Amino acid sequence: MPSSHAATSIAVWTVVLLTDGPKSAVFGLATLIVLIVCYDAVKVRRSVGEQGEALQSLIKEVKSDVSLPRAAKGHTPLEIFAGAVLGVIVGYVVFIATK
Repeated sequence: MPSSHAATSIAVWTVVLLTDGPKSAVFGLATLIVLIVCYDAVKVRRSVGEQGEALQSLIKEVKSDVSLPRAAKGHTPLEIFAGAVLGVIVGYVVFIATK
């Protein structure tokens, strides 16, 4: 529970924001990376995990000899939000500590 990927990318985003400002090209790139990471965690990886669970159920139902695939769920929006809050805090502390 919180998403470490979201926390890490948001921490970097926060440091870039505080260091270079919101009008810098690096901040725009950091924003794009944060959006991709968070979208992937909530939508893509979560969907793949649910599909993996469905495959596991089908394999068990037909009593197949096929080994069960790993089904790792992605994050819920709450886990992404918690990671984002943690990332802002960590990013701010790093910015202050290295100032």
